[in-house]
Amino acid sequence: MAKRHELAKKYTEKYKDVLAPCKYCGNTDIHITSERMVMNDPKNYWCVTCSTRACDCTGFYTSVKEAINRWNEKHRK
Repeated sequence: MAKRHELAKKYTEKYKDVLAPCKYCGNTDIHITSERMVMNDPKNYWCVTCSTRACDCTGFYTSVKEAINRWNEKHRK
C-alpha cells in the first residue's frame, strides 16, 4: 500500500472528531483520502469524502487542513 494511503488512514483517525457529518445522508463515517493528480507528480492531493457510495466529497487540495476546512464549510449546518 502506498505511503499516502497509510497517511490518509492516520489523518482520518486523527481528525475524525473534527469532520462534520455528511449533510446529504447524515453519515458520520467520513474519510480523508489521497491521490496523485498527474502521473509522476510527487505531491499528495487530499480529499475528504463520505463513505456512502456516490454521496459527496471535496475537491483535491495539497493540504489536509484545507480539505478538512472545505468539507466542514460545506457540511456544517
